[in-house]
Amino acid sequence: MKEEILDFYMNNSKWTIYEVEQKLFWEDDGKLEEMKEDNGFFFGRCKYTKQEIWLCNEISLDQRKKTLYHELLHCYKGCYITFEELNNMPEDFCCDISANSHDIIHNIVEEYMARKKYKKEQD
Repeated sequence: MKEEILDFYMNNSKWTIYEVEQKLFWEDDGKLEEMKEDNGFFFGRCKYTKQEIWLCNEISLDQRKKTLYHELLHCYKGCYITFEELNNMPEDFCCDISANSHDIIHNIVEEYMARKKYKKEQD
């Protein structure tokens, strides 16, 4: 199951947040047969080529919120940071990324949580 939750824009590109079942992460990796053997578990994924963020629908809403923050930082980095080498970056560089992305990411997470709250009230 793949449920669309929210569309948002990052650097003028439309992205969509989906809640998906664990099975789809494994299918996406082409490793569905290994799902039961591996004992791994995916909380989220940032899919750059499709401009999607996936959140596992089998984790608590609080964990989905934390995962969304994490995945949105991947999204932000992919949309705004134009160089590949981020290994061994200075601490101030990392702090700048966090500070500059904070309002953008925080607003998307707030809208996501509002939608989840509204949906829960409707059920």
